[in-house]
Amino acid sequence: MPKKTPVSEPAPLDRLLHLRLPGQMPASREISAHLRALIKSGQLIPGTKIPSTKSLATAWGVFPNTVKLGLDPLVKEGLIDRRQNRGTYVLDQSTAIRRIGIYENFGSIAANDRDFLVSLQVELANLLEKTGAELKVWVDSRANPDSLPKNLLDACDKREIDGVVTSHPSEKILSSLLKLPVPVSALTSFGACPGRVVFKYRDLVESAVARLAERGARRIAVISNILPETSTEPANPQDVSRFYEIFKAAVAGAGLKTRSSWCIRPSSPKQVANVELFGYERMKRLWQQKELPDGLFMFPHTAARGCLTALMELGVAVPTELKVVSHGNIETPILTPYPVDWITSSSRLIVEAMLQQIQRALAGSPVKPVSLAHKSSWSDSSPPVS
Repeated sequence: MPKKTPVSEPAPLDRLLHLRLPGQMPASREISAHLRALIKSGQLIPGTKIPSTKSLATAWGVFPNTVKLGLDPLVKEGLIDRRQNRGTYVLDQSTAIRRIGIYENFGSIAANDRDFLVSLQVELANLLEKTGAELKVWVDSRANPDSLPKNLLDACDKREIDGVVTSHPSEKILSSLLKLPVPVSALTSFGACPGRVVFKYRDLVESAVARLAERGARRIAVISNILPETSTEPANPQDVSRFYEIFKAAVAGAGLKTRSSWCIRPSSPKQVANVELFGYERMKRLWQQKELPDGLFMFPHTAARGCLTALMELGVAVPTELKVVSHGNIETPILTPYPVDWITSSSRLIVEAMLQQIQRALAGSPVKPVSLAHKSSWSDSSPPVS
């Protein structure tokens, strides 16, 4: 007798195409259940391309819209990804990131103070491009929003994005973000956000004061746009709102001198509608005082730009008359002829940390706050460059 040829098991895609709908539930739900089972069982591996909606509709004898209704829940569950002109693919469920949303409130920031937010967007887009993921941007033009844009809420509900990142949100906006059905990471010191990314402000301030002392300064001033504490949360050891408290303690600890009139900060948000102008005007006022400092720390880089412009107009000799330590953002360099000591941060490191927080959440891993360190550039007197 001739040997029987063994019948091989149909390939997963063949099983998908030859689906027979028993009619025990709506066809769209049967499609969802069948495809979900193939993916969760590992029969459809990550990266597998699903046939087009039209092809599936023809194979199953249903309308294309029925197929779409069957695939929609799988998109929301993060099992498959649909991209225009590229098709539908099975996703890797461990750390898959298809699209990230970035939300920024530009409405409360003057036009010439937005370079940091723009640099975050650019670095995030560049980083996502390397992995084949996409970036969706929500720019809120409202001055003081108390709710999120509706199209952002809809995108999260439909799982069109896998996570949201933002920087320096208000407590109210952060509270709204944390209610979204997707992971959130924020550059903030508010403890309510488990996926927060925060800088080590104590290290930043203490390092700046120590450098000024090393350079021979004995009377130290600070100019910053950081507002007084308005949070209802308990004090956080890394909270930027403790910036001035940390500064005064660092000055005293180094045996140096400061004065209340040399600790220059805004008393209301209106005073820092334009951070660069704030730095410029406050530097001019500082230099009109009867007793002058011989050391100055400027933070952040936007305020520092205004301070440096004022110093040049005043003709202050740096570093003989005034030693200067300034914060700078590597991606948005400051041009100045002065030999300034720099403490820099990087938008690239910030977005890398934010994406790692989103990935941990998607993978079901514990998400804890990430603290980033600033970088000192004492030996190089040139401005920070990319």
